[in-house]
Amino acid sequence: MKKSTTFKKPIFALATFAISASLLLPGAASAAESSNMNDSYSLGSNGYLANTGWAGMNTTKDTMTGENQDSAQSIFYDTNSSFGYNWAYAKDMTGTQYSPAISYGWNWTPGYENAGNFPVQIYKDNENRRNNNSSSSSSRQSQMKDIDTSVSYSTENATGDYSTGYTVFIHNTQWAGAESKPSAIVKLVTSTSQNASTVMENKNDSTATTNENMTTTTATWGESLGTVSLDGANWDVYRKGMNSDMEGQSNFNTMDGNVYTFVRTENADSVDLNISDFIKNLLDRNELKSFDYVSGVKFGTDVMSGNGKLTVSNWSINAQ
Repeated sequence: MKKSTTFKKPIFALATFAISASLLLPGAASAAESSNMNDSYSLGSNGYLANTGWAGMNTTKDTMTGENQDSAQSIFYDTNSSFGYNWAYAKDMTGTQYSPAISYGWNWTPGYENAGNFPVQIYKDNENRRNNNSSSSSSRQSQMKDIDTSVSYSTENATGDYSTGYTVFIHNTQWAGAESKPSAIVKLVTSTSQNASTVMENKNDSTATTNENMTTTTATWGESLGTVSLDGANWDVYRKGMNSDMEGQSNFNTMDGNVYTFVRTENADSVDLNISDFIKNLLDRNELKSFDYVSGVKFGTDVMSGNGKLTVSNWSINAQ
């Protein structure tokens, strides 16, 4: 029997913003930093780094005090092997305040932002698929494309509640636009302040970057779907309705899909993943529908409270 987890976890919300059409292009010889909401730095063929803002988020500059008022969030770009973001919020805040991320493909945008081979149609191995535009048997596919990604990062001086990893958007159309609502969302959490084993290991370590005294929200990851071993690690799997994950954001009241969250049982700061493995796992569980599309992928941090800095030293993604 499936059961609901009782361990409290930070919530995930969805952005109701649109990334600015103009990307900042950092100079090769000098560092760049921006605290402007929704500014972004181009990462070439690997997407862009965005200082994601939130419509209806729990705090604004009018309600911030002290350090938070002056430096709530920023993104920076030093080199292609050193870029990331900073955040500073009160320790007693709840709900998602900030969600800086690398975006690749669709992200509430009018199209796929030059992401090669996106969208990617999803289906089980050897599933009998026929191209909608052709009756030829040669158009049949035996396997969905691999979506290979690699990331290495470091998290410094992190306090409060936060969660770092991938967000995968799924649509039931290959023509997702700025107003298209996802049919499902898949989260792959690679490190989080709420990882129980890491909290216990760091409990008496004053230098640890994982905070053992988090102010947790009342939300959970959702209903437990068990634990699975994928891509060299164990992941706890959860399911939650999008509506229940929106914290009252009325723009999403009509979203009927689910958010599926794979939480790595041990925090990691360097991973090599094939996102398609996680999609196929959900297909095998009959949680996702065949012939929908992976439209976009993000890697970033959902910040609920506290301070921190994340620096990416390696990032790549490719669908083939």
